[in-house]
Amino acid sequence: MTTRRKFLFDCSTAVATLTVIPTTAFSMSEPSGTGVRSLKQISYSALAGQIDTFFRVRLSPLQTVELKLLKAPLAPSTPVMPGRGLPGDAGHEKFSLIFSGPREKLIAPAIYRFEQEKLGEFDMYIGQIGSRDMDFIRYETVFNRPTTTAATLSCENRTNQKR
Repeated sequence: MTTRRKFLFDCSTAVATLTVIPTTAFSMSEPSGTGVRSLKQISYSALAGQIDTFFRVRLSPLQTVELKLLKAPLAPSTPVMPGRGLPGDAGHEKFSLIFSGPREKLIAPAIYRFEQEKLGEFDMYIGQIGSRDMDFIRYETVFNRPTTTAATLSCENRTNQKR
């Protein structure tokens, strides 16, 4: 069981870390061609801005397949209920990316290297959704990641509950 002192120390450390990291680390910038980007560096709006564009997925060093981004639905934020604690994923950014690909090249669920003209290269998990009976296959990747304010919200709420 975590003591209150350790919990407050952990929250303070998290908040201090967020204030030390330059805000430019979270902003979307053009890829510099210097390698693979982290998905943490790519915002929802940057990904959603690529609807109807193609992403090249590297299945192996010699084999790629192109997927078209069809949509990027954003889930509603978790409501805050008075008198109740925040859920564990409060403040998280929740969305998915839905892709369409050729039926001839079925992609097994796994992490692959994605390449996109404006976003650069990044690694992402993708899995098949829907039926295989169509002329194309649909794939989805799901995000449920903390925003920069999520750690602060979580720490503040837990601290207030202990008082």
